Amino acid sequence: MEQKASGEREPSARQHTLLFERVLVEWLSSQRSANTRAAYRSDFEMFGRWCAHRGTIPLAADTASLTAFQSARQAAGDSASTVRRRWSALSSFYAFAVERDLLAANPTVGVVRPKVVSGDPSPTVRLSQDAVANCRAAAAALDPRLEALVALLVCDGLKVAEALALDIEDVSGRSPTTAIIVRRRGQSRRIVLDLDTARALRQCVGRRGTGPVFVSEQASTSDTPRRLTRFGADHLIRQLRTDQSTEPITASALRRFHIMTHRLAGAELEDIRNRAGLANVRGVRRYVDATSEVDATSEQPTPGEGVD
Repeated sequence: MEQKASGEREPSARQHTLLFERVLVEWLSSQRSANTRAAYRSDFEMFGRWCAHRGTIPLAADTASLTAFQSARQAAGDSASTVRRRWSALSSFYAFAVERDLLAANPTVGVVRPKVVSGDPSPTVRLSQDAVANCRAAAAALDPRLEALVALLVCDGLKVAEALALDIEDVSGRSPTTAIIVRRRGQSRRIVLDLDTARALRQCVGRRGTGPVFVSEQASTSDTPRRLTRFGADHLIRQLRTDQSTEPITASALRRFHIMTHRLAGAELEDIRNRAGLANVRGVRRYVDATSEVDATSEQPTPGEGVD
């Protein structure tokens, strides 16, 4: 940093913190995806805590500090893909700060990032049949919204965003042919629901005849109920646990169970891909650990493609 003129005080730690928080908010607001904003905010909250523990100011972190942060996270067990995503966030943030003349250079430039080999198995937790059964029983006891959401992920392979976007008008028919309409890549897709999912969905909707299927708890009895957000859905899912672990269940783990179960039952990769709404079969292979099936002519994975 440039030396201050005589009599000019260096900004206090509090002022640095306030500046960092302001720039962070501005940078996050420039991200178009709500899911991306949430993930990046979580990354920077973790980075901020790490900096505070070391007495470092995030906005003034140098390359050595960022390298130490990367090493600490790798030692903590973060996967290569997670570390790469976090580095992308840090690089974008510091580039944003440079553009606004708050920094002279981006400290992430030149840092070696861990590589993710195409076709590597997914680090997403693999859940057993018993673990999923326990989760579904717990979800049914906790909240009808959670029961329906878990069923859509486990039995029908929906992404969380697809489930949350459902309106009551998208649900049609009666068992055993209850179906929903989901939007994928600009097109509507009809999916016939599992019987348990159809029952859970009806219980979730109750007597409501219009509006979103999944509503916020505060607005569930309102004339104009508000749609459940991704944050609210994640909060519900985090209440689930397995008998073997105190770690919370994730939407990705539930979706992976759907993909693996269908593959073990003999379903073709293309059928699973189509059902789960993945961009290509390479994504399916990652979640069933079938890396030996990957061939050089397969379609490259779509950036950001994930099970949830």
